[in-house]
Amino acid sequence: MQKMFDEFKDKGFTIIALNGSDDKETINKYINENHFTFNIGMKQGNQPYNADTQYGVQAYPTNYLIGSDGKILFRGVGFEEDKIRQALAKIGIK
Repeated sequence: MQKMFDEFKDKGFTIIALNGSDDKETINKYINENHFTFNIGMKQGNQPYNADTQYGVQAYPTNYLIGSDGKILFRGVGFEEDKIRQALAKIGIK
């Protein structure tokens, strides 16, 4: 994901990764160890985490490509870079 973010960030592409199960320290350690520079959303304190329910996530990772109009352009379970690249190409990001 970091490779794709670096490649396409100047073309209007961004990544927001969500993690609602691990604690903040674990997530931050993982971010630092892997040198991720894209945004990571995580559960806040004791607040209920329901992003997975709202988006129908049944397995991790689940990837969504959302257009600037908020419409879902692509949904895939598992990280399949080639399919994400194909979906990006359909909207002119190569």
